[in-house]
Amino acid sequence: MPPAARERFLQNDERFRDMSPQQRQLLRNHFQQWNQLTPAQRDRVLHNAEVWQRLSPEQRLHIRNDVLPRWQALPPDRRQAIQGRLNVLQNMPEAARNQRLNNPEFMKGLRPEDQSMLRDLSRLHVSGSPEPPPQ
Repeated sequence: MPPAARERFLQNDERFRDMSPQQRQLLRNHFQQWNQLTPAQRDRVLHNAEVWQRLSPEQRLHIRNDVLPRWQALPPDRRQAIQGRLNVLQNMPEAARNQRLNNPEFMKGLRPEDQSMLRDLSRLHVSGSPEPPPQ
């Protein structure tokens, strides 16, 4: 939706009018960020939102409370090591992915906690770095 049409829609939307000025500004900022994304970045955001919606409430809590904070605390080199393996696992059938995850050669160089994170992320079919869940 073009920005002018979106703004007209928002001004006529009761939920938007009921928001605090800070909430309205936050929403406008999100729209502005969305407009600046490339088509590939938008596709990734939409894909991640779809994945998030398919998760059970327990899985969402696990990602929000366990996986995401651990991921954010990782040093860049360890993130990169996990990310590289996630890229390899992307779009693999489950049997092949499990076989790869059980291959000591594939896991070589990862700490046990990094292996656990890789398994968590691969089970969720996360193709890239975990991102904060959609609000």
